[in-house]
Amino acid sequence: MLIYTQYFLFHSKGNSYNTYKLSYFNTISELSTTTLLFFGWFFLYTLIDRCLTKNYVFVNESMTWAEAQRYCREKYTDLATIENEQQTVQLMDKVNHDSIDLAWIGLYDDLNSWKWTLEDSDFFKVGEENFRNWYDQGPDNSGGESLCVYMNNGICESGNWTDENCNTALPFICYSGE
Repeated sequence: MLIYTQYFLFHSKGNSYNTYKLSYFNTISELSTTTLLFFGWFFLYTLIDRCLTKNYVFVNESMTWAEAQRYCREKYTDLATIENEQQTVQLMDKVNHDSIDLAWIGLYDDLNSWKWTLEDSDFFKVGEENFRNWYDQGPDNSGGESLCVYMNNGICESGNWTDENCNTALPFICYSGE
């Protein structure tokens, strides 16, 4: 018995799905085998994507850096910690959704060096705790009071970081370790 069937591969990006035609099948046995393979790969892709993607929550409420950190620690895990360029893009998508240009992240200056607030050493892979994405030529510590960092999502800055006075009220991004 010959059949004519199309299968589609779905690629998730945020809340939307891109659809790609996978292939055509001529017999029921080809269809059954390919269906099992397709759903097996889809399950594996979903599992890997879930495990490798960090969970971030954008909070569109302006707070100082310390207030934002306290809020994130009470409701989630901590302020957002960024390991690599892929996570920068992920955070930009969260912030873009609400058309906000600036948001606190969990990087601060402890007067000796820049550190992430999240103290979980298992969070980072080798070398990732040193990832930096500074705007222009890096932090300038304007007036000696710019000890906290926000991510700038403006048109020209695209996810770059800027140091700022910690008492400035800005929206923020939390990391949820769940």
